[in-house]
Amino acid sequence: MSVKDKDDISVLIDYVLGSCEVSVAETVRRRIEEDADFAHLHQNIVNTFAAMRLAPQPAPPQDLIEATMARIRQQVRISQLIATEESTRRVSSPTFSMRELGAVAAAVLILAAVFIPSINQGRNLAQRNACGANVGRIGTAMLTYANDNNDYLPSADSRLLRWLPSGEAPAVSNSAALFKLIRGKYESPVVFQCPAVGGGSFAQAGLIDFPAGRFISYSYQHAIGPSRLRRGALQAVAGKMAILADATPLFRDGRFRPSHVRAPTSQNHRQTGQNVLYLTGRVIWAEKPNVGVRGNNIFLAEGILDYDGIEQPTDTTDTFLLPNYSRSHR
Repeated sequence: MSVKDKDDISVLIDYVLGSCEVSVAETVRRRIEEDADFAHLHQNIVNTFAAMRLAPQPAPPQDLIEATMARIRQQVRISQLIATEESTRRVSSPTFSMRELGAVAAAVLILAAVFIPSINQGRNLAQRNACGANVGRIGTAMLTYANDNNDYLPSADSRLLRWLPSGEAPAVSNSAALFKLIRGKYESPVVFQCPAVGGGSFAQAGLIDFPAGRFISYSYQHAIGPSRLRRGALQAVAGKMAILADATPLFRDGRFRPSHVRAPTSQNHRQTGQNVLYLTGRVIWAEKPNVGVRGNNIFLAEGILDYDGIEQPTDTTDTFLLPNYSRSHR
């Protein structure tokens, strides 16, 4: 393998993980469009990372020990019947004693107790890391979009301010802003689905927003109405200005969930925490939601505990991540 090939692989891995500089990401994106061999190498790396993600598995059954012992008892009875049948033909000792079978049973139970939780923990960590890579790629796409659009981040073009359905009142989905990154070919739809949740694929032709909530797993900063997000205006707080994270737990199926206000943590990762993206492109794993400017809660508008669907951030530095989808109840 030549030095050039190694350099290409290295820069593509950084690009797929969303960890390269904005200018480098833009160069890589253009080269993917123009160089077929480079594009093929990019797809191979994407496929490799996809293959490394472990598919969700059900938790081990609560009756594992009881089922294991029942199976052992069954095998003991079968062995005894065989031994009884053979004893009428010849005298012989049983292949396994009860003590030996008990030792095997104990070993099985110990292995189950040790390895099953470790496997689940490893799977969850892999999904969390893959999710963080997705969030990083979205961040790179956003910054590239801003470079191409006079420093403005994606916004939902609408004169309406309502972002949550209320009776017959129409609402705007904040996720339409993120969909601009797909329409502009800054990123692919699969990146907007947390690996711990999934969602599937959909036809993009003619769409201006995600067709349903299951296709978008992340919540984005309030971007509805005339107050468009401009990167330069937030430069002083960019390192602390959270703009995207795993889906907010406060709104679901077009409704506000007041029971989650006291301890809001995204459900994408079994409420253990959320990946959070900052305006600089940095991604962190946060177990609590109080990681915005001045430690504010990223899922709440500052000082507001009840929501009708028209609330806005209290100021330009107030992170208020809206539902990942609110245009319909699908």
